[in-house]
Amino acid sequence: MASDTDDAQRLARIQEVVTALIERRIAISLGDLDASLAAWRKGEIGALEAHDAVVRHANHAESLVKRVMAAAAHADGVMRDAFDAGVITADDVREITGREPEAIEPANSIVEPVTPPPDKRQVVDDLLSRGPVLVHFDARRGDVQVPPRFVREPKLVLRFGHALSPPIPDLVVDEKGIAGTLTFGGVPFRCVLPWPAIFAAVQDGDQRGMVWPDDIPDDLIDAAGAASVTPDPRRDPTPVPPPTRSKRPSHLKLVD
Repeated sequence: MASDTDDAQRLARIQEVVTALIERRIAISLGDLDASLAAWRKGEIGALEAHDAVVRHANHAESLVKRVMAAAAHADGVMRDAFDAGVITADDVREITGREPEAIEPANSIVEPVTPPPDKRQVVDDLLSRGPVLVHFDARRGDVQVPPRFVREPKLVLRFGHALSPPIPDLVVDEKGIAGTLTFGGVPFRCVLPWPAIFAAVQDGDQRGMVWPDDIPDDLIDAAGAASVTPDPRRDPTPVPPPTRSKRPSHLKLVD
């Protein structure tokens, strides 16, 4: 059985590799940006085109960090990504995961999504049809309604369902978001969660669900490029396709 020290060392190594993977991809993006700025200085492109390149790099870097952090719940897959990118060797993969690189399915954490993530309302409706759902959201947004003691939480998780005890008699899932009266310490409070505030939803007691990386609050990712949250499936659901018959987007991973 691995000791706490071994676990801590492995986690530190994973975080080191994740940071290196992000830095490698951002360096490539910076190279593209540098080329655009050089072209602007030579008069080959206009100031607006150069500005667009700056904005594109900033948006890309932010999205990249969030995608890698969302995939980090499956560290082995991210290690395979790092191996494929030349950040670590096969020996590194074996040391960290205990597996051969070829035996690990890539997480595709640095691959640009080719399709947009599934609609939040559709995902939540599908999950609710199967049972209670844990909804992860940023409670600090002005349009969120939760008990006052929770309004400063960057990551709050509330449980919604059609057959809970106590029940949620006014549960609504519509084009605006999720709303319903929940009970906190025996006291009812009508909660309102607009879709923009929600960044993950997962089936309670299961690992099926979805995370929307671009909507994860920036301050849930620390300056070192490592997630400030742990990969507990009840708190950080791994991105997987919603339980529908629709085609699975290529940048999402199914959890068995």
